[in-house]
Amino acid sequence: MTISLSVDSQAILLLASNVGLPIVKNMDLKPLSSSEWNAMSEKLSHSTLKYPRKFFEADPNEWKEQLDLNEAQVERMQRLLARGANLSMEIERLSSLGIWITTRAEPTYPQRLKKVLKRKCPVIMFGVGDYNLASAGGVAIVGSRDVDSAGVEFTAKLAQKCANEELVVISGGARGVDSIAQDTALNNGGRVLSILANGLEKIIQRREVRKNILENKMLLLTPFHPKVPFHAYNAMERNKFVYAMSNYTVVISAAEKKGGTWTGAAENLKAQWVPLFVRDEESCPSGNRTLIDQGAIPIDSAVLSSTKHLSEWFTQKLGEKAQRLDIHRKYMSNEEQNLKAMVNEQIALF
Repeated sequence: MTISLSVDSQAILLLASNVGLPIVKNMDLKPLSSSEWNAMSEKLSHSTLKYPRKFFEADPNEWKEQLDLNEAQVERMQRLLARGANLSMEIERLSSLGIWITTRAEPTYPQRLKKVLKRKCPVIMFGVGDYNLASAGGVAIVGSRDVDSAGVEFTAKLAQKCANEELVVISGGARGVDSIAQDTALNNGGRVLSILANGLEKIIQRREVRKNILENKMLLLTPFHPKVPFHAYNAMERNKFVYAMSNYTVVISAAEKKGGTWTGAAENLKAQWVPLFVRDEESCPSGNRTLIDQGAIPIDSAVLSSTKHLSEWFTQKLGEKAQRLDIHRKYMSNEEQNLKAMVNEQIALF
């Protein structure tokens, strides 16, 4: 599918993305980082320029005055904006592969990311598949790459239940729990949203992936250039996007205080992005128990064989936790306020 980009998005891509730039270290010209673009967009909104497209229309001296920029910043932005031809060629190349681009300025940008993460959401996203799947919500299933047999079985049963109940399975596409969850969902007629940390161009070359995309069963998203190789930092950064795109997240297995699964879960518990459920069974790693002790809601295999719809069960457990925290007190803590909002949102979404 093809997504047309507004002039605002073209300016954003030129200034704050590496689209059309060499994917190498120590580049002479570097795009604005997410934090730099956030600061720039904040200045824009309080200036008479207002919109990114104004960088094409206004004189650089006006940028300097309105946005309080120094000479080096102005020169850098001029150089970035001058690479329009390279940007166009790269967008065309990606489009020929079926890869589309969206930015925070577009209605096609996943609104859940904006709503949950605010300014922590990525400035741009690359995707393959029907972008409408990004608004479906669903259940994120995350866990260790080296999961034990009990975790494998739990993951598969949970993903199958999601598929049977028409809940989108959301994952990071990594080896282990992520791959088991998405493969099981797809094999049982379900739909999958996979948020990748690297390798989008390579992944879409797989025949089965292309088939699932063409059948509107799968959407691939990534905030990283489709050619970017694996970096541990990107994988860690990707975790928050998996959480934010879901209605609920289930942790299958987490090593205690180390690894991406633990980091993502701990970050979510602190930020209260979405309700967190953690597998609670005898064979679970110690990290699972610690996450539950820190506020995650336990989930066991009885849920998987229950006739109760998953979303109904999730909402019930959220309500029970909210009741334990006494959300009707006059002065609620931030955690309790967030929990009450989550309970109301889940009821509305499902």
